[in-house]
Amino acid sequence: MQLSEALSLAISHQNAGRDQAAADIYDRILEVDPGNPPAATLRARIHLKRGELDDADRLTSAAIRSAPDFMQAWNARGDILDARQKPEDAAAAWRRSLITGPANTGPFVGIGNQLQLDKETGAAARAYARALIGQPGNIAAANNLAQALLIEGDVDRALAVTDRVLQRQPTHVRATAYRSIALEELGRYDEVDRLIAQGSATRPLRFSVPAGYADHAEFNAALSEEIRHHPNISGDLDPLRRAIRGGAFVPQLFDHKGPAIAAFERMLSEGLNAYIAGLPKDPSHPFFARIPERYAVNIWANILGDDGHQSAHIHNAGWLSGTYYAAIPETVAPDDETRAGWLEFNRPGYGIPHRGTRPLDAVCPELGMAVVFPSYVWHSTVPFRGGGERISIAFDLHIDD
Repeated sequence: MQLSEALSLAISHQNAGRDQAAADIYDRILEVDPGNPPAATLRARIHLKRGELDDADRLTSAAIRSAPDFMQAWNARGDILDARQKPEDAAAAWRRSLITGPANTGPFVGIGNQLQLDKETGAAARAYARALIGQPGNIAAANNLAQALLIEGDVDRALAVTDRVLQRQPTHVRATAYRSIALEELGRYDEVDRLIAQGSATRPLRFSVPAGYADHAEFNAALSEEIRHHPNISGDLDPLRRAIRGGAFVPQLFDHKGPAIAAFERMLSEGLNAYIAGLPKDPSHPFFARIPERYAVNIWANILGDDGHQSAHIHNAGWLSGTYYAAIPETVAPDDETRAGWLEFNRPGYGIPHRGTRPLDAVCPELGMAVVFPSYVWHSTVPFRGGGERISIAFDLHIDD
C-alpha cells in the first residue's frame, strides 16, 4: 500500500470514530517517515483526545519541523497548548495557523473560548460565527455561539443557532438547554414546559424504606455516615470541575459500598427502572424520543454546609439526571418563602443572566426522595444558613447503546 493510500485509510477510520485503527496506521507511517506532517498531526489529535499531551506535543513539534507552514499542525498545537492551560501560547499558535492558512476557520473556536473566558462575549460571538463560516457543522462552535449570544441578550439569533444544531442532532443536550433559555426569554412558555415536562419527565421519586432499617431517618443516617467516611471524598477543590461551590464531593460513590450504600444502589435501580417503564414514547421530543432499553449510571455525592450551593448547570453527557436526599438541615422547610436549600429549575448558568419574568420552579428536599429530570434541564441549589448539612447523591443515566 502506498503511503498516500495508507494515510487516506487512516483518515477515513478517524472520521468514523475508529481512533485506534487510525492510530495504528499513523504509527506505521511515522515509522517510515517520522516527520510526515499530516500523519504526525492527526496522530497528535488522537493523543490530545485521550489526554496524552506529551505525545501530542512531540508529534506536532515534529510536524512543524518538517513543514513550518503546515497550517493544521499549528492549529493542533494551539489546541494542545490550550489543554495545557497556556492561553497566550495557544493564541500565538492559532494566529500562526491563520497566517499560514487564511481560509482556515478551526482556530476561531479556541480564540472565541479565550474571549469568552475574558468576558468579551461580543468578540467571542464574532469568532464563533467566523468558525461556522468554514465549518457549518461544528457543533461546539455553534453551542458556544448560542451561549455568547444569550449572554449578550441577542435571544432571537441564539434561538436560530440552537435550531440549526438540533436539525443536525435533535436530542443534543447542550443545544436543547440553550434553546429552553431562549424560549423562556421570548415568552414561549408552552414550548419550555413541554421540554421540561413537569410531572412526567421532571418529577420526584419516593422510595420505600430498605429492608433492615426502621424508617427513612435510620436508613439515611447510616447512608450519610458512609458518605462522610467514603475513601473518595475530597474537600472544596473539585478536580472534575463539577458545579459544587463550598462543600465536599465524593466521586464514583459505588466504588466502595458499605451496607447502606449497597441498599441505596438496589433501591435506586428499582425506582429508576419503574420510572423508565412508565415514560411515554414521543419521537418528536428530545427526551421521550430516547427512552433506553439499557443504561449505565454515573453517581456521586455532595455535602453542603452553610452557604454551600451548586451553581446552575446541566449534565452534558447524560440522558436523565437526578438527586437523592440523604441529609437535610432543619432550616430547609417546605413553607420557607426564600426556598433555602431547595432544588431550583430553569435558572441558567455559565454566565447567562436570568431575564425570565415568571417564577422559577423549585422542589423542597425530603428524606427518602429523589428528583429526576432530563439532563438538559437547568438546575441549581439555593444556599441555606443555620447549620447542619445537606447531603445529596447525584446521578446521570447514560444510554448504553
